Amino acid sequence: MAPDDRQKVLYYVERYLPPSQAFVAQQARALARYQPAILAGSTMASLDRDLIGFPVHDIRASPAMRAGEFALKTVRLPAPALFPAVRQADLVHAHFGKNGYVIGPLAAGKPLVTTFHGFDATFAGKAADVDGFNQVRFFAKGREQMARGGGWQIAVSDFIQDRLLALGFPQSRIFRHYIGVDTSLFSAPTKPRRKGLVVSVARFVEYKGHKLMIEALERVAKAGTPVEFIMIGEGPLRDEIEALARRSLPKVEIREKQTQAQIRDLLSEAELYLHGAVTLANGHAEAFGIANLEAQAMGAPVVAFRSGGVGEAVEEGATGFLAAERDVAAMADHIGRLLNDQPLWNAFSERAPRMVAERFDIRRQTALLEDYYDSVLDAHKKGEARR
Repeated sequence: MAPDDRQKVLYYVERYLPPSQAFVAQQARALARYQPAILAGSTMASLDRDLIGFPVHDIRASPAMRAGEFALKTVRLPAPALFPAVRQADLVHAHFGKNGYVIGPLAAGKPLVTTFHGFDATFAGKAADVDGFNQVRFFAKGREQMARGGGWQIAVSDFIQDRLLALGFPQSRIFRHYIGVDTSLFSAPTKPRRKGLVVSVARFVEYKGHKLMIEALERVAKAGTPVEFIMIGEGPLRDEIEALARRSLPKVEIREKQTQAQIRDLLSEAELYLHGAVTLANGHAEAFGIANLEAQAMGAPVVAFRSGGVGEAVEEGATGFLAAERDVAAMADHIGRLLNDQPLWNAFSERAPRMVAERFDIRRQTALLEDYYDSVLDAHKKGEARR
């Protein structure tokens, strides 16, 4: 086999890879002109086969890297000799703001790109209220230091770009980039849908709005429209949400630890995808909502609240409906309308995959990302990293 002479990009993540972050692997796999590798604080015991296919360097599996990570995370002392993958990389790309802050000293001398995905840009509460030493340090001072310092930032939506600008990040350092969806995997099925099936894929945390979705579906069911609600996810509010759903709805199921293939299978049966994310008092809001794109790519219309960057992933009135934030009555009306108006549902279901393919195909989006990598490397060579 001929040697791979493509330039190397190293993705840094805390853990490889929770299901909610599958987009990291999908983006890496879509690279054409760059050779990807992953540096992870740890890897999950069993990886979905959709998430492998390139080198994954597990820090926990290497005593040398573990020692280097300890020094990096405690006193921010870099030891690049202990991290061969960093030395070999032409560019380092950290996913999530905290990870960009953590790896910053280790990536010194390399161009560093950090993608901000949501909480890292929207959180406006007290640093002491978050979990984890480096998460606290990131919100206490690290985010501000990143805004003043060098490096390049990617915002996953216009909404997140606006938040970064408000935090003082310079416009010249921000690239708004939609990650996109692999439309060769997420595509509209030909088999019939399961009547009344509504699906949600989201962690069981407050801002995902499960209680509001359940309340909306309860209204729909009481109005006489049969609904079945399947939620995929894990999280601290799981038991509370399940108990509420079983009290409120006739048919409920929760599925955990689903592979990407299993999620696709379920979306192929769904008549509707429901997204309940809302803005919290601490500022946290949905950055974009890739799951909304995945559902639409498979022909499932979306009903959601107009919150954060959600509207950027839905063609309102053509692929889905958006209700005012926390307006449960309006959400219920939208759900009932789509489930009871077959011609309308057909039109939305036909338009949704085309919209995703036209605007959010991951191959097209990743080609744009590689162009951005080119510009970052060029700027770095010209000494612009700290201007």
